Amino acid sequence: MARDWSLGTHYPPDTAPRVAEARAAKRDWPLAKSVAWIFVLSRLFFFEVASLAYIYLPHAWVEAPEGTLPPSGSILYHITAGLWVHWDGLWYLSIATYGYRNRPTATAFFPLYPLAMKLFGGGVIGGVVVSLLCFLVALWFLARLVTLDLGPQVAWYTLLALAFFPTAFYLNAVYSESLFLMLASGSLYFLRTRRYWLAGVMGALATLVSMYGILLVFPFLWLIWRREGFALRKLVHAFWMPLGLASYMAFLVPRFGYPLIFEKAQSNWGRHFEFFGVTLYQAFVSAYKAMPLDFRWHQLFATGVPSTTPSNFFNLIFGLGAIVLLIVSFRRIPFYLWIYALCALLIPFSYPATGTPLMSMPRLVLEAFPLFVGLGNIMARVRWTRAVYFVLAIPVGMVLTALFATAHWVA
Repeated sequence: MARDWSLGTHYPPDTAPRVAEARAAKRDWPLAKSVAWIFVLSRLFFFEVASLAYIYLPHAWVEAPEGTLPPSGSILYHITAGLWVHWDGLWYLSIATYGYRNRPTATAFFPLYPLAMKLFGGGVIGGVVVSLLCFLVALWFLARLVTLDLGPQVAWYTLLALAFFPTAFYLNAVYSESLFLMLASGSLYFLRTRRYWLAGVMGALATLVSMYGILLVFPFLWLIWRREGFALRKLVHAFWMPLGLASYMAFLVPRFGYPLIFEKAQSNWGRHFEFFGVTLYQAFVSAYKAMPLDFRWHQLFATGVPSTTPSNFFNLIFGLGAIVLLIVSFRRIPFYLWIYALCALLIPFSYPATGTPLMSMPRLVLEAFPLFVGLGNIMARVRWTRAVYFVLAIPVGMVLTALFATAHWVA
């Protein structure tokens, strides 16, 4: 007879697994409800803010890849879907519609997200659906992962901090952040639970969404080594990520003749390698020059071709906040998560853009998602930080969402 020690009762051997599964499902139900509520409330918040901004605020004009501007249609279409496809989203829409089509610049946008869009029709609505579904699953993986290491209370505040982060509206948009977050958090969850094959496959897929996926090698090596020692057949799972990236490079060779064309394409946005200290200095200088512009409402929401200059101030604030959070999280989150967050922050600080050193920093903080675990830990332990976070995050999020919805540059 098999014994369920938690209940103090006996079960026949053939029913014990079913009882264990039923108990696990019962324990997961409160977590599932929390995930669902946070997902629904946060997405409705960003949808409402974006829709009102789209209707009432001045719009910028964005030069888009050929054939990618949302088709004309009803106002209902635009406030539910069309406003979510600006900037990089237009590139993803273009790739989902036409493929890479001998456009080297397009290779900077990795292929898995456009492929996922095609599964849902390939249009704007398909992209929004993919982003929303992936974000919901990402919240579930992240909740399970954090609960394992730090408990359900920290998991709750981690999800709240992430879902209502000022740039979490990108998780609604035709951007790859939701898909990457789902695959990366799922990979780390399966790594944590010793299901290395699943973890490796999801990690490989993450590298087909974003270059940040390759950074999963570091938590893989660390955690597998700590648990399994130098067992080669376990450590080999850390090489799934290079394999995923290599498959994209192999795809590019016959089409463009150069496997690293996606890295070269970044020069179109002025990206270049730099010492992170120099990048930080340049970010301070750029933010100082931009400050007079940042506090002029009519400048932020000007019509015509939008300027990236005002964003330098926001870039610096988000960058400094991420650094502070990384430091205070060192002993608050598991080291395998911390080392990934460190590497994810080093990329934008070591790969700046000319004129806008920390370009896209407010969005790229989402790629360093373990930082939200550290923030959730702080919020769970120190009550006043909860009010401070939401007092800052909600209004800033409203402004940035409104800027994005009206095609102004955010990140």
